[in-house]
Amino acid sequence: MSADGSRFHSVILDQDACKGCTVCVTTCPAEAIRVRDGKAFIIEERCIDCGECIRRCPNHAKKARSDALESLADPASPFDWKIALPAPSLYGQFPDTAPVAEIHRALRSLGFDEVFPVSAATELVARATRAYLARPDARRPVISSSCPTIIKYIQIRFPSLIEHVEPVIAPMELAARIAKSRARRRLPAGSRVGAFFISPCAGKITETKAPLSGGESAVDGVFSVKDVVLPIIAALKNDGADRIEPAPSAPTGDSAPEISWGRREGEAAMTVAGSPFRYLAVDGIELCAQVLESCENGKLPGIDFLELMACREGCVGGPLVASSPTLARHVLTVRESSAPPAATPPDPAGEAPFRDPDLPARPALLLDGDYRKARAMMAEMERIYAELPGLDCGCCGAPNCHALAEDIVRGKASKTDCVIILKEQYRLLLEEGK
Repeated sequence: MSADGSRFHSVILDQDACKGCTVCVTTCPAEAIRVRDGKAFIIEERCIDCGECIRRCPNHAKKARSDALESLADPASPFDWKIALPAPSLYGQFPDTAPVAEIHRALRSLGFDEVFPVSAATELVARATRAYLARPDARRPVISSSCPTIIKYIQIRFPSLIEHVEPVIAPMELAARIAKSRARRRLPAGSRVGAFFISPCAGKITETKAPLSGGESAVDGVFSVKDVVLPIIAALKNDGADRIEPAPSAPTGDSAPEISWGRREGEAAMTVAGSPFRYLAVDGIELCAQVLESCENGKLPGIDFLELMACREGCVGGPLVASSPTLARHVLTVRESSAPPAATPPDPAGEAPFRDPDLPARPALLLDGDYRKARAMMAEMERIYAELPGLDCGCCGAPNCHALAEDIVRGKASKTDCVIILKEQYRLLLEEGK
């Protein structure tokens, strides 16, 4: 358990594989990684599970804590019926000549009893968002709740914007609830039903284990997209008659608006289509940070809805996908051009798409709970920072000189961790010894 009380982080570090190269340190958007004694470590209360370190680490020392596909065949499994919940971004991993229905058949051949595409729940989420946008008390701009990494980033760095986050659950969670409810109505009483998400990112894995709004998730396990791609490709090549047919009542989730949720701007376009609301869609954590700063400063007039995706190109650019984000986005766009019109959303079976609107702030950046002590520490930080070289090289094991100054004030580092200062002190010692 981390210092802020969160129960789970899906991004983990393999200390044996870490070479202490500081690539992860200088590229972490939350400044949540340090290198000390030649090894990286993650400051858990600052981690937003964006998976950027997974993407960047040249030594593959950062990993996502997902489930093993082999667990589906485990005879000790606690589930009698296993439902696959493929993310819309999964369909961008295969050539557009492979129909969505064939991808679903391939998924079932891996050990799933049923496939309920997350895309089938997107219209219900979009409808709930439009209803919330129409409320006079909705804080503008309303921020989408689909990307859990963005929500964590807001909790840590932009807590004043928490009230702008829509109180709507993500499609993944709604799909799991609907799929399990429908299955239980069909299956014999007492059947144990499990829902398994196919995830493009680490953030959504964390969301299933420790939901941002508290409580328990309806998702029982998560497999990464990259772990299922090759088995699906192998199953797609099987043209024999032994292929498993889809369940008659299974939703297809293959309409153009549904598929579009896997890429940037797909959610926003579907949500505000045919409405007077105006939106801004942004991808990439760096650009999202700039937009959130503008939002905090009141510089987004006229924008009703913000779709913010931590990964470039949206979910198709997640750290757990196999295909190039640009290529995957292109494939989704091609699929959309030939996809059927929007389908009727599945019966929500009484599942409300709204959650508790109260999201807690995560004060991971507070220097001290005592205001006077925090002010004194801030003044000391600025004094130390003025004495540092300002190169932001990362050689000290901190992402930049300002972060090193903070670490020094917190008692986690010293000025001699800076190689420039250490070199200068060594030079002075040599001169004194002459």
